[in-house]
Amino acid sequence: MFGLSAGELVLLPMSLALVVAFVIIVHLRPRLGVLLWLLTVAFVPFWLGLSFIVYFLPTSLMGILVLVAVRPAVPRLGGFDLIAAFFFISCLAPVLSGGATQSTIFGVLSQWLLAYLLGRLLPVDVDVRWIYSCVAIIFTAVAALALIEFAFGWNPFVTLGPANALHVKWGNLQGRGDLLRAEGAFGHSIALGCSLALAIPLALAAPLRVPIRLSMVVVILGGVAVTISRVSMVCAVLSVVLSIVFLKDELPRRLKVAIVAGLVLAIAALAPYFLNIFQAAGDEATNSANYRGELTELIPDVSLLGVSSAAYRSPTGELFFGRFQSIDSQLLYTGLTYGWFALACGLVLLVGGMVVILRGRATPATIAVVAQIPALTTVALITQYSMMFWFIAGLAMFSQVNGRRDPGLIDQSATETDRGVSAPARP
Repeated sequence: MFGLSAGELVLLPMSLALVVAFVIIVHLRPRLGVLLWLLTVAFVPFWLGLSFIVYFLPTSLMGILVLVAVRPAVPRLGGFDLIAAFFFISCLAPVLSGGATQSTIFGVLSQWLLAYLLGRLLPVDVDVRWIYSCVAIIFTAVAALALIEFAFGWNPFVTLGPANALHVKWGNLQGRGDLLRAEGAFGHSIALGCSLALAIPLALAAPLRVPIRLSMVVVILGGVAVTISRVSMVCAVLSVVLSIVFLKDELPRRLKVAIVAGLVLAIAALAPYFLNIFQAAGDEATNSANYRGELTELIPDVSLLGVSSAAYRSPTGELFFGRFQSIDSQLLYTGLTYGWFALACGLVLLVGGMVVILRGRATPATIAVVAQIPALTTVALITQYSMMFWFIAGLAMFSQVNGRRDPGLIDQSATETDRGVSAPARP
């Protein structure tokens, strides 16, 4: 039947039953859905996905199930929601003119848009500050495992899964100088480091006691450091600085003083060590920076809408833009893949985030996104970092448009159901 073996015919109804049970449980307890999706991002390598006509990442599969199960109501919308809509439309519209490929369209739908909707819609049913706490706790655990990985030179995640093409490409540990860089389950040290940096403003603003928040940020910063990624370190420091300066209600003065003192001491103590690492790396680090600079010659090749005319596939099927295969700049990659309209919308959203910060009205998620600008100019959205970024972007849009919720401890509503008084009633 349908080419399935006897074993697969037995497993099919069992799998369907599990999916139905998952949907029912998560619908009743949407916090569980948020938790499971974040755990998938943090601890499931993206090569452990499922191929069905196309390849679905584990984060995409879990995200689809969670969104279907929760079925959140549409929150109040704002002006920047319209710009975000224009961005996604600009990414998808080229399919009508033949200026898109299956991979470019599917990537937007199954990763960027899906993760954005998770962040934009789930806070309707789950308190956004509870989500901050969940992100903070999970990524503190990710950072702790990164520190262990760096100390012992052992990554358990690279041993998981079949030897498929993604595993072959991303399942090898990177080195810098004589050291192995921590990657965790993210397949790349930069993806791990930037994802950890995204969690810092949320950890600082989480409704937890001050010593706990401070301890979590220290561990997360340590996790970023052992990725030995320059741009991740820049984003992490920028996240801390912007949070200290612009988060007024969420951060008490004593926490700000402790963070500033600790950050200064850490930079003074560790800067010589990491400078020696980058110097020992020699040409590897220098060539990496020079390559990113050379990519600017592709800017004139960006099309108005759709894939650049400089794009072509080699005889072995690899995608090139001009003489470059790897585009280590998400902003440039967006332009080359989706055109000037999409790039312009993305830039407007980032500038809007900066304006909101300077006006002192930014939420932690907005600060997390804006602090990623150095990475967006020098790194592509790869592996789970892609969906983590868009999830936080969705949280930023929700929190800016719908306002902040009253702070409280993580267990303040333990006696209430997930769909209790804090959640809007369904129409």
